Amino acid sequence: MGKLEYAYSWLIAILALLVSINVGSILTFFLFLTIFSTLIISLIYPLIIRKYIEIERFLIQSTNIYKGQNFKIKIFIKNNSSLPIILLKIKTNDKHLEQKESTIFYIESKKIKEHTLELKAIKRGFIDNLEILINISLFFDLFPSIKKNINTSFYIYPNFSAINYTNILPSQDTNLGLIYKLTEEGEFFAIRDYQFDDIKKISWKHWAKTGKLVVKQKAQYTTPKLFFIIFNLSTEESKDEELVEKINTFFKYLLSQNIEIYATTLERQDEYQHITNLKNSLVFLSKLEFLKNKEITSNIKKINENNTFFIANKDLNLNVPKISF
Repeated sequence: MGKLEYAYSWLIAILALLVSINVGSILTFFLFLTIFSTLIISLIYPLIIRKYIEIERFLIQSTNIYKGQNFKIKIFIKNNSSLPIILLKIKTNDKHLEQKESTIFYIESKKIKEHTLELKAIKRGFIDNLEILINISLFFDLFPSIKKNINTSFYIYPNFSAINYTNILPSQDTNLGLIYKLTEEGEFFAIRDYQFDDIKKISWKHWAKTGKLVVKQKAQYTTPKLFFIIFNLSTEESKDEELVEKINTFFKYLLSQNIEIYATTLERQDEYQHITNLKNSLVFLSKLEFLKNKEITSNIKKINENNTFFIANKDLNLNVPKISF
């Protein structure tokens, strides 16, 4: 019950008092005392107890949290008061999380009680400060919730989305097939015809068997590198999140092919982040924010390297090397 019911209860108490005085009814007077005592206790008790509540520690029970996933947080609430806590309601207050208000019954004086919050990740992002709302009431909710901040450090990762890998990266533009680079030094790669090379490079055993001069070609293993600038200009929230999920799937695929990824966004075109594994990719995309300022598009730099691409939604017309899903 809230403030309105509290006011009505006071009205009933006053009416009961007036009736008991006029009629001389002991029963009505007893009713007045009962209601009056309840109202006074409901007002004073929360004022006394609210300053003695402390969240001593917490524990996140999930290590990898993805958008849409249910997970749990254990919190340990300490009652530093000499009075017991009868009823306590608790809820997180964060745009990334969804949670129904949870109720805790009875915490002894000077004791700690463990409680589990069941949460749902509704928005990707990084949470470094989790606000907990605690409401203490006795019969009536009269005061605003107590705000307790917990220093945290966990990510809500974006989901993956089905994409068509065919022709996303045209081979003529990226040279992804050149895993080996032909060099003078390195590992044996192949045999080729002699082309006035250094005579020391001739394979004499092969010449003795076939009578043909050939040279051992050597090569060194190279890891393909791709650079991506994410066109993070906001369109609609649903489309923005869809793009992030597709990029997430795309980066996972590239990493599985042993391709080095360097990624950045429009406002940081000179600050590429080296993504070496799936964890790096998930963290990078969790923190990706979309811009509202369309003027940023005028600052797009010309791309000369053939292994650098913009990643954008299909409905954006960019006169630059672009990847669309």
